[in-house]
Amino acid sequence: MRAAAVFYVLGWLLTVLAAAMLVPIAFAVTLDPAPVVEAFLFPAVVIGFLGVNMVIASRARDLVIGRRQGLMLFAAIWLTVPLAAALPFYSAGFPATLSAAVFEATSGFTTTGATVIGEISAVPRAIIVWRGLLQWLGGLTSLVLLAALLGPLWEGGGSERQPHVTGRSENRIFAQIDEALRMVVPIYLLLTLLCFLGLMVSGLAAFDALCLSLSAVSTGGFMPRDGTIALYGSTAAELVLTVFMVLGAVNLLWVQALFSGRWSSVRDAREPFLIIALVAFVGAALTAALLGTAPLTGPGDLLDTFVLSLAAAASLVTTTGFMVSERAQDLVPYTLLLIVVAVGGGAFSTAGGLKVFRVWAMFRQVGRELQLLVYPHGVRPSPGGDEARDDRLMMAIWATFVAFTVTIAGLAVLLATSGLSFESALLAAASVISNVGPAYEMGRASAFSAAPAFAAMTPGSQVALCGGMILGRGEVLVILSLLGVAYWRD
Repeated sequence: MRAAAVFYVLGWLLTVLAAAMLVPIAFAVTLDPAPVVEAFLFPAVVIGFLGVNMVIASRARDLVIGRRQGLMLFAAIWLTVPLAAALPFYSAGFPATLSAAVFEATSGFTTTGATVIGEISAVPRAIIVWRGLLQWLGGLTSLVLLAALLGPLWEGGGSERQPHVTGRSENRIFAQIDEALRMVVPIYLLLTLLCFLGLMVSGLAAFDALCLSLSAVSTGGFMPRDGTIALYGSTAAELVLTVFMVLGAVNLLWVQALFSGRWSSVRDAREPFLIIALVAFVGAALTAALLGTAPLTGPGDLLDTFVLSLAAAASLVTTTGFMVSERAQDLVPYTLLLIVVAVGGGAFSTAGGLKVFRVWAMFRQVGRELQLLVYPHGVRPSPGGDEARDDRLMMAIWATFVAFTVTIAGLAVLLATSGLSFESALLAAASVISNVGPAYEMGRASAFSAAPAFAAMTPGSQVALCGGMILGRGEVLVILSLLGVAYWRD
């Protein structure tokens, strides 16, 4: 097994993680007591030392990554980095237990947004910043790995990328990672900066604007304060978050085309417009429901209600999971919550879920098959234009759908054995595998008040939920392929 290249890339990532701890250390030095500084300083030194030594020990080897090593690297990153990122949480005592610290770090790095921390107001500022930064780094890592190892699916003109695991051209992996970084980092940084500036202009404090922008662009969902987004009392901030949650959940290549003015590529893409339409539809439905429960009190109330509903809808559709408004999100029925969570966001984005392009492709194929039953010899143009739908791609999509649903069902059964009702266990499983953890808290508050919060679950359940987050973020089919006998056979 040629694993030197895997250790080389993983070593670099651990080194970057250690360097990122300097940011919360700076906040801790100025805002928090000395023990919090130590809680970050010692893990940073240990992780940095380990990462640097992994790089030095591996770089003299034959650094070749084939298909097998590529999948190993993909899985190793999602398994290893959360364990390293959990050390500051555990050292600082927020949260207190090891399983809870691993849960919080895994939730952050996989951009799930589920939390076991009760009162954010009692948490040091450095911990809050570290949660947001972990989400941001997790979203960036996800995009780079998708571009370099799996390859994003571009539903529109202007890109020849197709969803396949790289490694067919073995010595190209480091060039692909470099290319992915050059493509992803500038637009990702730009989105974060624009979101931060937009929130600042909207009247939010700099600390809250920073943490919310890190969460919104990465579709993570961690809040920098107790309560909901509505408590900020800023309709402009809700609108800014809605825009950047959507931009974080659509195909990054589409966002790049949008910013660079390649309007033909923007126009021809289908998936981003489907996501925008879904946000608008759910937002309009929530607006109507809210107006039905409380009459308008002024001329601006309709606009405020609509923007609030759009933000709540975007929070769910994009799998961000911000608690926007308890009044709005309590109106979402359990079944609709499950469906929206499972569908997820766009391909080559930080969003979780099954992905809109897969659901759309499955519906299109089902429609064609039904038409063939009526007109078995009919010839029709492809709704995708000149590009025909690849049969192998459709087989992969259906296989992913089956693996996704079976994994949710299996995790739900496992959680149900620990005392949860099956309905709440199913929502918890779907939430973590779709990387929208706060959806469970939304459903629990409105329909399963007796169900335990994530913090009250057993350590075994928390570890199982961590596994679900990793499976969801690592593309279920890719991770499960590591368990296949054929994968390890020469």
